[in-house]
Amino acid sequence: MKTEDLQQLLDRYREGTIDDAGREELQRQTHRDEVMAAARRRADGIVRRRRTALFTLAGLLMAGAAIWTLLPPGEETPLVAEAAVPDAATTTAEPSVEQTAAEAPAVHAAPKPAPRRRIAKPAEEPVVICNNQCEADSVINDIWKFLTV
Repeated sequence: MKTEDLQQLLDRYREGTIDDAGREELQRQTHRDEVMAAARRRADGIVRRRRTALFTLAGLLMAGAAIWTLLPPGEETPLVAEAAVPDAATTTAEPSVEQTAAEAPAVHAAPKPAPRRRIAKPAEEPVVICNNQCEADSVINDIWKFLTV
């Protein structure tokens, strides 16, 4: 009997001939208030998750921007390529000393790397300096000259 009443109420609702008492009975039988409350809770949860994600993303972006502004600036000077050609006058040969087996030290230490020497470059070598005012062909030609010397 309950399904027949529900079917009659739905037919009257579809036809548009339902009165207020019939509408209230239809809402009671279909549990409209409970369904609408559950849908509203789900919608509120979705909105809350989206807002949380949006605020988290905005916070991360602001933190990244703050860190980026607090970092020290990078080097502003242009980079210059130099050729490292050792001159015979600047290099010195160290005399080799031979030790006998008895004089040799018992502990072998790791070899120390030789100190780097700064070598003056000859005046005829091209220097490649590039900034935003260079033409591409001239930079390529300078690099080619630098690599072939």
